[in-house]
Amino acid sequence: MVQVDDRMYGVFHISNNLPQFVEDPRSYLPPVPECDLCIVLEMHPDLLLELPEVLSQKKVKALIAPADAPDWVKPGLRTQLKELLEDFHIEYAFPKPYCSLDVKESHPFINQFISHFRIGRPRIEVDVKGDTIHTARCIRSAPCGSTWYICEQLKNVPITCVVETIAAAHHSYPCNASMVKDSEIKDTLLHEAGYLVREAGLKALEREGPTVSGADNTGCVEKCYPAPISCT
Repeated sequence: MVQVDDRMYGVFHISNNLPQFVEDPRSYLPPVPECDLCIVLEMHPDLLLELPEVLSQKKVKALIAPADAPDWVKPGLRTQLKELLEDFHIEYAFPKPYCSLDVKESHPFINQFISHFRIGRPRIEVDVKGDTIHTARCIRSAPCGSTWYICEQLKNVPITCVVETIAAAHHSYPCNASMVKDSEIKDTLLHEAGYLVREAGLKALEREGPTVSGADNTGCVEKCYPAPISCT
């Protein structure tokens, strides 16, 4: 366990060297502290299914279990977890990829986490002078931190090249999402992460006004990305 600061209790590591079927999953779980929210990354399915009861005993109010690869929190496991967590009255979110985590009425404690740490679905603000982005600010970053980097690359970029610039910056940053095609979203999660930050950039331009949002990014869109297919 690693003590982080007064807002984060700690970080626990569980070995990936586990059998395909774990007979006593609780023996592999770390000592979960009493806290508001728990984030679980790439955990064995048998351990995940054991977790809701453990979280309930520790009065944990919410669980975030992202899927940054096709074999993380598969649809069937996700359904089982939802049922268990609802039985224990624990909020949950299964963002796929992690940077799709967004505010929802169904999880107020998770909303507080998003607001406090400013991570989740990317949100960008820009200041435009003439036909150029003067400054770009990261209001909410993808958990990997890529949105901060992308905002730096957007400074002094013509508004007609926003999508192209975002695509290049995203692909040069070490995004955590998998490059393996996911059968549920019919695309790679890396691409899905790219669509999300591209959308954040275009929405930032829209908020600057109709003249700016109407800038022709069509060529850049077609060059950098195919049409997005999102998981519902």
